[in-house]
Amino acid sequence: MNLIGYAIQKGRQYYDENTLYHAIRVAAYVTENNLIPASKQDNCIVLAIMHDLLEDTSYEANDYVLGSYLEECLQLLTRNKEVSYEDYLKNIKEHYVTHPEAYWVKLADMKDHLMLKETLTDKLKEKYLNAIPELL
Repeated sequence: MNLIGYAIQKGRQYYDENTLYHAIRVAAYVTENNLIPASKQDNCIVLAIMHDLLEDTSYEANDYVLGSYLEECLQLLTRNKEVSYEDYLKNIKEHYVTHPEAYWVKLADMKDHLMLKETLTDKLKEKYLNAIPELL
């Protein structure tokens, strides 16, 4: 099985329906981003689908399946609750040169949250709009 297939399988196994659809939309956003080189697209799709697994489910990453690089990207995308959201984003930005996929996936994740008008509360809107400058 390729890594995109693995990511979809794990998403279906661990996410509820709404979270799976969110992850698929995030994957679609990274495929539409012309700034992402073709050579990085597959990694971005895998990470987009898996970006909430460590933080929101009982999934435990398997280094031997993803490889150490994608595992590091997934760790960057996983926010430790003891770390402020701003510091979490700064960490992603600081690793842009070495792990750009995490950066691109986080931007796509924020885009999806901002696009969901029916679940976008004023508090969430403020959170994401204030966070964007942290990444730019």
